[in-house]
Amino acid sequence: MRTEEIIHSPYPLDNKHMVLLEVDFVVTSRRPLPQYNLYVGYNTKKIFSSHSLPSFIQSKLAMVNSVEKWNSSGHETTFHEIDCYMHHRYTKNNPEFQHIGWQVSDSIYVIVLDQDELTELQGISIDTRKESQRESQKDS
Repeated sequence: MRTEEIIHSPYPLDNKHMVLLEVDFVVTSRRPLPQYNLYVGYNTKKIFSSHSLPSFIQSKLAMVNSVEKWNSSGHETTFHEIDCYMHHRYTKNNPEFQHIGWQVSDSIYVIVLDQDELTELQGISIDTRKESQRESQKDS
């Protein structure tokens, strides 16, 4: 899969969103450091370091990495983006991960996010006070 061709991330799943996460390594003068590329919208990639990666992504990634081996149909070196979202293909032996995430390859993960988490990553701020006021005005 060529990451410059990613167009479907985030992909809908039962009121949640599947987001592609690519783990890359940046070589520094000391040692290679992980870089996390999250594809949060068409032509929108957010890049994080280990220190800046949001905690809700860190915890889901830790859970995904706790699984020793993920299901797939062999040792593919090429696959299409849309194949990554077929959760039943990867979570067959671990169905509880359908709403957490799974590993597609050595460097590609799918992380499942709710709408608030995705909105935060996209940089859209929601004033919950205005939402609450709007709801109370509608009720009265």
